[in-house]
Amino acid sequence: MSDDPENKENETEESLTLEEIAALLSNIGGVGPKTAEKLAQAGYDSIEKVAQAEKEKLAEAVAGLSESKAEGVIVEALALLEKIEAGVVDLSGKAKSKRKKAPEPEPDRHELEPIEAIARAKERKNLVTGYDEDKAALGVTIGPKWLTKYEKARIIGARALQISMGAPVMIDVSSAPMGRFGFAEEELRAGVLPMTVRRSLPTGEYNDVPLSVLLKNTRLD
Repeated sequence: MSDDPENKENETEESLTLEEIAALLSNIGGVGPKTAEKLAQAGYDSIEKVAQAEKEKLAEAVAGLSESKAEGVIVEALALLEKIEAGVVDLSGKAKSKRKKAPEPEPDRHELEPIEAIARAKERKNLVTGYDEDKAALGVTIGPKWLTKYEKARIIGARALQISMGAPVMIDVSSAPMGRFGFAEEELRAGVLPMTVRRSLPTGEYNDVPLSVLLKNTRLD
């Protein structure tokens, strides 16, 4: 069995995986991981082979590598070999070493409050106020316990339309402002309209409240 050092070197190179060869070639200046992998796949599986290559053949063998860039890679490979021979750079053992993944950061730790404190906080949020109790007593579960300005406008508009279509007026028109809108507003002030206000939520829930209930807490002046 021959103990020729050159044969031992060839055996070592043959035993390297594609990933390990690419890691070794990436030590050449200007050669990134992708280019190094392409070089290894094209048969340039050592720094020496890259340094001895012809720029035309290297550019032809490696996709995306122009002749000018290939020439630069060869020059960098020669410079790296000189540094290795001079002992300035030591790549022994680096071919076998695989890239280590960056350690994942530890998750942030947060101190949680005791379950009893969380339960008490939830209780405080769910406290029923006097205002809520008043609304519940009136049967108002959605919105304020008074008539909003938008609801007033809709009621007056709807009642004015009824009057224009011949509905009887429910107040003394002699003292009321003239016109169907004037009659409708005066009827609202007098509280004689037998209407119900429907309030809805985006969830589809709704609450029907008699107009007379809302008028008790509404200022119409």
